[in-house]
Amino acid sequence: MQMHPTDARRDWLADRLPSDQFLVYCFDAPAVPIERVRADVAARAALIGDLRTRAVDVPGLLDYPYWTAREIGDDQFTTHPGGDWGAVTALLGTLAETGLDIRDSPWRLHLIPQVTGAPGGDGAALIAVLQVSHAFADGVHASALARALFGKDVPPRTEPPRAPGPVGMLVRAAVKLPGQVVGVIADGVRASRAEQELAGPSVPSPAPGCPLVAVNTAPGTRRTVRTLVCDAADLRRVGTVTVAALTAIGPALAAFLEVGGDLVEHGLGAEVPVAVPAAGAERNAYRSVGVALRPDIRDTAERAGAIAAELELRRRRAVHPAMAARARTEDHVPAPLLRYGTERIDLSVVPPTVTGNTVVSSVNRGRADLVLGGAAVRFTTGYPSLSPVMALTHGVHGIGDTVAVSVTTSPDVLDDAALDRYAELLRASLAGL
Repeated sequence: MQMHPTDARRDWLADRLPSDQFLVYCFDAPAVPIERVRADVAARAALIGDLRTRAVDVPGLLDYPYWTAREIGDDQFTTHPGGDWGAVTALLGTLAETGLDIRDSPWRLHLIPQVTGAPGGDGAALIAVLQVSHAFADGVHASALARALFGKDVPPRTEPPRAPGPVGMLVRAAVKLPGQVVGVIADGVRASRAEQELAGPSVPSPAPGCPLVAVNTAPGTRRTVRTLVCDAADLRRVGTVTVAALTAIGPALAAFLEVGGDLVEHGLGAEVPVAVPAAGAERNAYRSVGVALRPDIRDTAERAGAIAAELELRRRRAVHPAMAARARTEDHVPAPLLRYGTERIDLSVVPPTVTGNTVVSSVNRGRADLVLGGAAVRFTTGYPSLSPVMALTHGVHGIGDTVAVSVTTSPDVLDDAALDRYAELLRASLAGL
């Protein structure tokens, strides 16, 4: 199976723009030793074809990489020392600084046993962190892989993809080149028509850009995280979990940044990934939209209603067929050309505005019926990656009746005291819902 151009671009950017996902699952401490847990998970992973996978390059980088088979190995599992929840939180931040080489493996499972003081229970806990390359899976697909690993039912055996040999890769690259040239021209025509359609009155307009604030700066390489665990029912009092999180983040962020005036009313916003129908072999099926956080609206229900209405407009635009046509402009670009352009993207350029002042990534990870070592899941969370002008992100992850709202930043931008202050503001805002 050949890698889709948009996924390949994520891989080519990964050294300069880390984007690995960290799916954190907190379980009660199992009665069996951690070595047994690790062996059982490895045996389960061996049944899942998508996990017996790695990337392989085409000779001379003349075409897009392929996904191909590999066997489950010890390099895909790491056991870390346990400790109290504070120490583990620091470890999670350190893990978020690392990246995977998808030519070895696009995923790795970190196990942290005997964690004391973890939210959601009184006894010790086992933390499992599934690290997944974004070139390999988006949040929805990665969550499905975690469910296959930790579900109660044994997954059916599936087979991994197979790549042709080096000669076959080169033959395929040569054969498809003429079609790519024609495809680029056709994609350009379709994209031009799509732009005209998107500018029409029947399609909701895009969100205006947000002025940069203090957290819209280069984050550096270090990471720190915090996690707030909530009852889903409390959040749903004002709408969906996503809307509730946005409703709470707005006032907390405005108070933390000490912003006011026009910025509070019109400028402070969030970048929200919205799922869209998958196209072909693409492993990332989402588009990011901007939503105003409206902390100027003091009434919680009214603010939630305004956010929900705008989010629905942006979602309608994101899933419009013309957006899909516009997004397909890279489908037929020959790999050397796309790689050449990707490697020359200047990530140091500071834009005049951003889609949102923070990212809010929300994923529902389903029923709370996951187990590890026979122990039940308490909650799940994740830490969306930072980028050159995005030094503060939020994750909103639900499982069963529990939702975790996470905060990710850099100690070079917010030190521990500042991050703790923001986390308390956010906790109070969530409670105020």
